[in-house]
Amino acid sequence: MRPLGRLLPALFASAVAFAAAGCGAPAPAPPAVPAVGPAPAGPPQTGFEPAPTRGYILISIDALRADHLGLYGYAKPTSPFLDELARRATVFDHAFAQVPSTLPSHMSMFTGLYPGEHGVFPPSSVLAPEIRTLPEILLHAGFRTAGHTEGGYVQGGYGFARGFREWTDTPYADDTDVERTFGRGVAFLKTVQPGERFFLFLHSYTVHDPYWPPEKYRQMFWPGPPPPGAGEPSGPHFAAVNGGLAEVTPAAVEYYKALYDASIRYTDDVLRQLFADLEASGLAADTTVILTSDHGEEFLEHGKLVHTQIYPECLHIPLIVVHPAQREGLRIGRLAQTIDFAPTIYDLAGVTPPAGLSGKSLTPQLRSPERALSGEAYAEVKVLRFDGQALFAARDGKLLQATLAAAVMESDGHWVSKETHFDALPPALEFRAVAFHQPREIAALVDGKPATTLQLETDWKSFRLELPGGARKHLVTLTTPGCDTPLALGVGNDGRCLSFKLYGPPLERRELFDLTADPLAAHDLSIERSDLLRELLARLASGYAHQLRTAPADQALTDEQIKNLRALGYLQ
Repeated sequence: MRPLGRLLPALFASAVAFAAAGCGAPAPAPPAVPAVGPAPAGPPQTGFEPAPTRGYILISIDALRADHLGLYGYAKPTSPFLDELARRATVFDHAFAQVPSTLPSHMSMFTGLYPGEHGVFPPSSVLAPEIRTLPEILLHAGFRTAGHTEGGYVQGGYGFARGFREWTDTPYADDTDVERTFGRGVAFLKTVQPGERFFLFLHSYTVHDPYWPPEKYRQMFWPGPPPPGAGEPSGPHFAAVNGGLAEVTPAAVEYYKALYDASIRYTDDVLRQLFADLEASGLAADTTVILTSDHGEEFLEHGKLVHTQIYPECLHIPLIVVHPAQREGLRIGRLAQTIDFAPTIYDLAGVTPPAGLSGKSLTPQLRSPERALSGEAYAEVKVLRFDGQALFAARDGKLLQATLAAAVMESDGHWVSKETHFDALPPALEFRAVAFHQPREIAALVDGKPATTLQLETDWKSFRLELPGGARKHLVTLTTPGCDTPLALGVGNDGRCLSFKLYGPPLERRELFDLTADPLAAHDLSIERSDLLRELLARLASGYAHQLRTAPADQALTDEQIKNLRALGYLQ
């Protein structure tokens, strides 16, 4: 384990005292105050008038999924402070990131544009100067601006530093960096002059992998040693698991979850002290705070680790708005998106936003809060040679998710690492396939049931897989237990673990989930409700066809950037 590291006594003293009772206990006690869950249906809530305040603080806790917080129904004591805060704040029950990736997600926060509109994707895109950012607009409106991050994909060179008079992006070193980052924010608040308007942005990777919470917090959620065979809880190992190069046991996944939860609890204590310092500064009564995340984190709910897919565990994020005029907690059922954050701050501050933003202000929800589920949210992913889109939509009192995902095909097909899933229509699936490096036996399943076994050779062969009759689609799975890397075999520089290549079928997936009944999207309803799926996919195609506003520039990554991105597991 990494050492606790440096502490900022002024920032962290009360946080340590608060958590001391649980240190070393074999099992953590439940929170003193019961966790806050989503508000049940009931009489209309009473909103408030969110008058402009002097200050605005936007806090992004990287990789923090909503459903691991007590205020969103989580049973473990990860967030006692945030649970308390929710009782005097506005909580959006259904806020979604537009992409499960740090760089484009934060750029959507700063611009009010969908990822496809600003075009800033990893690893080296730079926001076009023609697209104005939130700190630029606020600086021009007379705000004093400061931003403190931990580098990585929130490094200033991507365009994030624009508009900040004070900016730091000291590279991530370990999980106690949050103390340094928030400490810089507190130091900034102490310099705010009477009557001065300000905007402060704080971002931390403390919850993000690698999962190395301080030992005290690890003991609260995993008091014993790691389970046998558990790999290091860091990006390189997780990437190896996702790529088929390493195995992971159920016990190891529970271990990773425990470390993740411990990191959340540690961050919750540091947030408690940050709010105490805001109060001590005398600015709390005239400051609006928005706390959120850029994406969530997955633990094999859909076969992967970290955050690479368009499912709720990667996209459902917390969104808490703390306004000094509010006296009672509100729960909002209307869907919210990352692109709404900048328009909301403009609206709250009384600042004219740039023209043509895709995001919409959430301020009306503070005045007339909607408890009922309503609205839509869009998300996309471009990773691991797959493109995907998702629509989250309220229909008939249910939260639905429709997804369309497809492999990015190379000219001669698509390489598979051990397993692939895709839709196919009767009467039969016809395709060609070739094994990588050595002959392989491929098991073919249709709708989860074994159908046949295919013998693949190192030369291309044609296959025909008969499908059950009728007009409906079927889910085809092709799977094999082994794979090899060209790099390890000395036949190329490709580090992927490859089993076989397919040519012919489009390798698309169309899925439908009822997230109200099935929050983790475990049961695909696309066959039973094909009519509803068609409706939502038509809406996805017609309502969310985004055009790039202005092409981003490209930058050469420095050695320091590469080192920082590797430390966070972004680069191998």
